[in-house]
Amino acid sequence: MSSWREMFGEEPHSDFDFNKPMWPREVAYDPSKHASNNAHRFLLAREEHAQLICSDGDLYTLGPNNVWRLVTDPEVVAEIRKTDTEIRLDITKLGLMVREVKIARSVNARPFEWINAREDAPSPNDLILANNGIFNIATGELMDLTPDYFATGVPGWAFDSSADCPLWLAKLGEWLDKSYHPTLQEWFGYTLTPDTSFEKIAAMIGASRGGKGTIKGVLEQLTGAHHRASIMLNDLAGDFGLQTMIDKRLMVIPVASDTELSKRSMALERIKSISGNDAVSVNRKNKTMLNQVHIPAKITLLANKHPKFIDESGALAIRELLFVFDRSFAGKEDMTLKARLNDELPGIANWAIEGLKRLRRNRRFTIGERGLIAQEQLTDSQSPALRFTKECLVVTGDKDDVLPLSLAFDAYREWTDRESLSMRERRNRSDFKEDMIAALRARGVKHATNQIRWHDPHLSKPGNGERVRARFVGLKLKRKFHPELLSL
Repeated sequence: MSSWREMFGEEPHSDFDFNKPMWPREVAYDPSKHASNNAHRFLLAREEHAQLICSDGDLYTLGPNNVWRLVTDPEVVAEIRKTDTEIRLDITKLGLMVREVKIARSVNARPFEWINAREDAPSPNDLILANNGIFNIATGELMDLTPDYFATGVPGWAFDSSADCPLWLAKLGEWLDKSYHPTLQEWFGYTLTPDTSFEKIAAMIGASRGGKGTIKGVLEQLTGAHHRASIMLNDLAGDFGLQTMIDKRLMVIPVASDTELSKRSMALERIKSISGNDAVSVNRKNKTMLNQVHIPAKITLLANKHPKFIDESGALAIRELLFVFDRSFAGKEDMTLKARLNDELPGIANWAIEGLKRLRRNRRFTIGERGLIAQEQLTDSQSPALRFTKECLVVTGDKDDVLPLSLAFDAYREWTDRESLSMRERRNRSDFKEDMIAALRARGVKHATNQIRWHDPHLSKPGNGERVRARFVGLKLKRKFHPELLSL
């Protein structure tokens, strides 16, 4: 350990008061030295009090509970100034000292990772933070939280392997059809870890006062205040929509109504990227942009009706775990329920952990009958091209079945008029072609442009057939939806 003189530049006075806080205290800075020298004097003195690390250009200080707390540059400047009671350092040197502190204490780790990992350190994806330690789901061990693990907070509940949750289970039976319960249990467990490998999001849709808000609140309590975020779709689509998500395990979109038209596509793409475990760029206000970041947050949407995303690829619908709340308890609210459920949080955590174990055993989410029906309906609602195909076309995937793009588009326009699609949902010819391929590629449908001769199987016309180029291969038009036969 460094001596008092090495740390503070002087010997302690005989009347030194050991009851005074050890930090901040005077540090012997030398204004004639460069900022790096003084920065290391500051660090040497400070780290007798608490460690500092720098991750992605942000400084964190270690708290007494071994939790790393974010500190801003102005906070560090103010802290240095408190150690410089004789005002030896000007504002320029203070700023340069903070830059040197960041360089000296830089680490490669991000939240929920090991800062200094032992060879036998467990995988971060197996670790669940509780108020009294870290639970390792792979071993069933409750470990102490150490400074080597990059935790920026802990939840309020304590792990207790013997705890149960009878009230929670009873209320779930009132709010949700029982076929949804295993899915919800697995989603809760999945949210407790930074693991994003299952590439899913949850959507809780249905009546007001139907239980989804209470379920959301319990999930937030299990996750903990430091590791959850609430964001609107418009904000998510904004320039800095992801900057606060680096240390979040839960991203709640509490009122998932439609976004502004200009931001709808960006919100959808960000939801797909995060849920798809893609590395994304994170733009940060007045800070360096981060590249190749995996956001650990699981997305949970809440809405009375599902937002009207258009996603012809079907990628979003496939990733959604849809929970439909079809009962309302308006006027029958239990004002004591929240407090009583909070008392059961250790038991609810055990319930969630069992769901996570089942999810990992099966390597996929358990989706019941109601969930499968809801997912199919969601896929159709997000893909007008798919709805048009189901009603008006036959998908064969056979190379001998040809449908000219012009004929398909004429049938599509007739269909949009009958369905009263909004202007946002109607597509021009070029977008229609791209939407159809995105929706049907996996079923063997292709688009070709070389010239061929084609006979319309629904119209008897003499000759060698008409010349066509742009066409779908693997599709047929149902006779009753042929534009030239609709009026007959």
